[in-house]
Amino acid sequence: MQKKWKKIAFTIIGITIIFVGKFIGAFISKSLALFSDSWHLLTDIASLILSYWGVKVALKSANHKYNFGYYRFSIFTALINNLSLILISVYIFYKAILRYFNPVNVEPSGMIIFSILGLTVNTIVVLNLRNNSNNMNVKSVFLHFMVDALSDIGVLIGGIIIYFTHLPGVDTLLSAILACLILRNAFKMTIECIKILLEAAPEDISIDELKESIKDLGGIIEITDIHIWSLSKEILSMTAHISIKECNIENCESRLHEIQHLLKDKFNIDHSTIQFEKSTCGSCFHSKPDHKHCCNMCIDKCGDEKHQKIINI
Repeated sequence: MQKKWKKIAFTIIGITIIFVGKFIGAFISKSLALFSDSWHLLTDIASLILSYWGVKVALKSANHKYNFGYYRFSIFTALINNLSLILISVYIFYKAILRYFNPVNVEPSGMIIFSILGLTVNTIVVLNLRNNSNNMNVKSVFLHFMVDALSDIGVLIGGIIIYFTHLPGVDTLLSAILACLILRNAFKMTIECIKILLEAAPEDISIDELKESIKDLGGIIEITDIHIWSLSKEILSMTAHISIKECNIENCESRLHEIQHLLKDKFNIDHSTIQFEKSTCGSCFHSKPDHKHCCNMCIDKCGDEKHQKIINI
């Protein structure tokens, strides 16, 4: 994690340099595509600073107030970053529409020079971050600059086309395409952040497969009341009730060791809480004779009752 915030700090310095160059170049060349790209870089700098803060805070240890640690801070900052990208992509598209109805002569040489400068820096940034995309904040930054590198290629191609054809409308078309690229990636990342904050089960883990893998260890009757969620993109947690045939202290300790090894090695689940019992879900509150009701937090109990409630609604 410490290496990740150092990489982000390095990226902040590089992007600040390129922003100043592109912003000046946009005024010289009057290129909307270059101006849109430089404006986007300004939000990138803000998002990088926010990401830097999020990754630094995530390094703090758990305490009595934040007993799950500070991993969610990095998800929260990644969400803000991607929401800002959605807003800026809408703004760029709006500016493209205005430029379409009010054409402006574009200086292609400035577009070419500054897009080459941007492409060089963005390529260095992408290569610097490419092996650290498991962290949501770093992944967000990585996608930012992948899009930036593509944007520079687009501006470069646009500048070359305008230089030879003298068609300034190409610049407007490119800025609209760039806005769509930014919006697509930002929207995808925003949905991913929201799912983590809502404690949805990770998409790359099948609960049915996980249950079968545990049962394959032998001596397992059933796995119930299972919950899997992400504290951050790379930190997964799980709780479950597991009924076993031989429910004694010695066997439970041995079983727990095997199960936790399986969860870490096969599913990358770092933190698990396992409750052993003789009967299936026998220790759950809703399983008691005087508390028979449907529990909305249990995915494997009262299935018919839940279905009937949905039909009645």
